[in-house]
Amino acid sequence: MPIPFLGALLGALELKLLGSPSAVLPDQAAKIGTKDLGLLAYLALAPGPHRREELATLLWGESAEPQARASLRQCIHRLRGCVGADLRATRETVELVAPVECDVVAFERLARSAPGEAIEFDIPRFMAGFMVRHAPAFEDWIGATRRRLVGKYHELLAGQARDAMKHWRWREAASLADRFLESDPLSDDACRLAVEAWYLAGDRCEALARYARHRSAVEKELGTEPSAALAELKSRVEAEGKSAPRPISDEWLVRTPNLVGTLRGREHQWETLHTAWEAVVRGEAHVILIEGEAGAGKTRLAEEFLRWVRAEGGTVLRGEGYDSAAGIPYGPLAEALAGALEAPGLAGTDPQWLTEVTRLLPDLRNAFSSLPDPPPPAGAADRWRLFEGVAQVGFALAAERPLVMFIDDVQRCDAETCALLHFLSRRWIAVPTAVVTAWTLGDLERGAASARLYRALKASAKATVINVPALTASELRELVRELGHFEAPDAGKRLAQRLYEVTKGNPFYLTELIKTLFAQETLAVDPETGEWILGPQATADVTQRLPLPRSLHDTIGARTERLSGQLQQLLTTVAVAGTACTTELLSHVNGISRLHAAALGDELVDRHLLVEENGMYRCAHPLIVDVVRAELSTTRRREVHRAIALALESVTPESERPDQAGRIARHADRGGEPKLAFAYAIHASKAAVSRYAFEEAMSWLDLAAGASQTESEVDEANRLTGELLEAAGWAHPPQLRSIRDSLVRGLRPSDLDV
Repeated sequence: MPIPFLGALLGALELKLLGSPSAVLPDQAAKIGTKDLGLLAYLALAPGPHRREELATLLWGESAEPQARASLRQCIHRLRGCVGADLRATRETVELVAPVECDVVAFERLARSAPGEAIEFDIPRFMAGFMVRHAPAFEDWIGATRRRLVGKYHELLAGQARDAMKHWRWREAASLADRFLESDPLSDDACRLAVEAWYLAGDRCEALARYARHRSAVEKELGTEPSAALAELKSRVEAEGKSAPRPISDEWLVRTPNLVGTLRGREHQWETLHTAWEAVVRGEAHVILIEGEAGAGKTRLAEEFLRWVRAEGGTVLRGEGYDSAAGIPYGPLAEALAGALEAPGLAGTDPQWLTEVTRLLPDLRNAFSSLPDPPPPAGAADRWRLFEGVAQVGFALAAERPLVMFIDDVQRCDAETCALLHFLSRRWIAVPTAVVTAWTLGDLERGAASARLYRALKASAKATVINVPALTASELRELVRELGHFEAPDAGKRLAQRLYEVTKGNPFYLTELIKTLFAQETLAVDPETGEWILGPQATADVTQRLPLPRSLHDTIGARTERLSGQLQQLLTTVAVAGTACTTELLSHVNGISRLHAAALGDELVDRHLLVEENGMYRCAHPLIVDVVRAELSTTRRREVHRAIALALESVTPESERPDQAGRIARHADRGGEPKLAFAYAIHASKAAVSRYAFEEAMSWLDLAAGASQTESEVDEANRLTGELLEAAGWAHPPQLRSIRDSLVRGLRPSDLDV
């Protein structure tokens, strides 16, 4: 790029020292030699008077002193003829006294005032290829100056990359980090920055590739390994990785572009999260409530923050709330605590508290085999021991690294989870922790335990509330321009406006609608430029209204209708199950092999209808569950519930049935198997009591009472209900609730200005 001289004065001396050095002299006809240019460069970069002896030694150090001084006099004479009074020479000293426009001087000035502009200078090529014969001192000066300038250049690159990361401009940060690493392939700091930036940008492969190249260079040039801190970062990136993408058979899916764009309109929210993290690093505690409508991007914002925390060396625990009527008590926190099994610091927890936590996390026994069985619960008053055990685990983890616990969809959480979350938010008040929660306020029902938790957390002195609104029309347009790789100023403007009218700026609705446009071949991607273009269905008959969905329900329905019969059956099983399904369960329900079930599951993952976690499949979004269930007749839905209940009983080992009892009971009840529903509802109630989950236990007894067919079953349900009311100290048990979602409209061909 052109060297950005800062307004050279007419007739002033200009020096270009980045690349092959050259000079523009006031007398444009004048010519100067190599050592003349070397002297000008030295005087320009080291302003002020210099003794003649110093300059003679610098440029003619291998000559005798009389010859060196004579050569200096001749050089000064030639330069005076070129630059005139700009060069002042006395019997003792020499200096440049007039302003000199020099790219290196401009770089150093901008480094202090505008670092974003300074990094555009090609500093590593300072005086590239410039050689002065018989002047070792001058060569040393060039080398020392280059090292100083390059050090400042690297410092600026790192600073700009960090600033870009702070404002979640991950791709920009990755580009700057790559420049740093390219300039200094052996730099541990440069590699760490590049790995972190690419990881935060969501490209794990690129992050690991930067580490591999750096490691190879360090081993070859220095004969050593990368630093322990860098190796640890690489391990964290590997641990967060997912399996490589599988081939996709559907041609339209192959052509569907990446729909993950920049977090538009979230600058303030990100700054708030970043500020909170800096406070946690300083040893403070924070409670963060991220709230907004369904699909507004709360989870996306939180996931970006969690990725930042991991890259910065923090410990992350993550859980997700589910429908409290079908979930397991403490389920979201048990899911989060599973992340502590590999986290540093867990072994610092006192064994008596780890024993309590095994009620929620049995896998602790795999790491600590000597832990005894926890004592049977004596009553509701002893529940504090379980809560304190979880808190002590957090203390141990936070003593090693700052800790962030994120619970998504808290409005769906059961009463037990809400109680424990509230306890932790107060108990961790003096340790470096952040309890981050995400809330869909439209699903928060009055009187629910989660509503009480929301009010309590919001009233905390350490609480920070982050609202995630829908995108504005201008923000959505910028996002569409980014995703569509549009170059023309007005390209996609009308499409973005129409998408805004349809989705009201909801990012999830927007993404689902765009997926459908590609699925129906209304939009396509130019293979050369990556720009969105019209697909064959958009141009076939522009007089007809496009067959696009008029609601978000129709959007997802349009995707599921394209599935083969077996894929639809598998998706139906997962949707009706409501929770993650193993391949063994899917194979039993659908009468296929486990291998075939996994292949079908992977195909649905490729279509973004399912997600795979820990070898199990679940629907990618609750709306998919609602749409699939809504398409089923009452009879078919009942039969699927029945098949799931029978399959769960068949595939679940005897030792694990207490944990699965609730699922079996719920599906048996909905599948018209009252005897099975009663038996497992009783088991589920007893298992819930052992975890002090009294509300959950009561819900299973309610189900058992409704499913009872004989007098003995009625008597048993009544007896257990009385015992539970007495143990919990209740006069009346609480009620459980559930949720729903909605919407979108259609587009016309005239809207597709691509």
